[in-house]
Amino acid sequence: MMLSRILFITVLVAMITIAGCAPQAPRASEAGVYDIGKLRVTLENGWYEQRGAELPDTQARSKTWSREGLEHDRLFVTGGVDDGEPVFDARDYTGLPVFRSNMSAAEVAEFAAQSLQRVLWNGSASIAASNVRDRGFTGLPGFEFELSADVPGSASHLGIAGGFIEEGRLYLTIYLAESPGYFERHRQAAQAVIDSSVPTMKTIRRP
Repeated sequence: MMLSRILFITVLVAMITIAGCAPQAPRASEAGVYDIGKLRVTLENGWYEQRGAELPDTQARSKTWSREGLEHDRLFVTGGVDDGEPVFDARDYTGLPVFRSNMSAAEVAEFAAQSLQRVLWNGSASIAASNVRDRGFTGLPGFEFELSADVPGSASHLGIAGGFIEEGRLYLTIYLAESPGYFERHRQAAQAVIDSSVPTMKTIRRP
């Protein structure tokens, strides 16, 4: 009797532990304004927040959404990377490139591509940045660029990204999706999120 009770408790504890470690199901995000770290973005309906241990963006300053599931597309938003820090959580990965506040737009694009290459698809993909260009974000100077990912054994991905450096911090939004297909289908929705980016708790300089 005692042995059976011990076995029951052991199995119960194991099940609770496994459940606690399992990735959480995607959660539909309502259309509206979201603050991620020190960045504010606006989402329309159709985005699903991705939460779970398999994601590299485990810091409180970052969130990941998807419209089709992470195997098909992802929207990554980070709200303030400090000088000398990686964009992803360094506790889970080694050798990540770090952000420098004096980076040019082209250097930020390369930094983002190298970071994604390190953490996605177990480091097997080849990810490149291109078409870096200047743009503004509600009175702040910023940049946009495009991404392409060659994924062995899987569909190729294309991406768009936009962000800015303000007070020594990097604010960045990246959308990456299978192409042809999901990237073309959801590019406009992703671009709308990028366009909505603005730092929180700051008086914006207007021209």
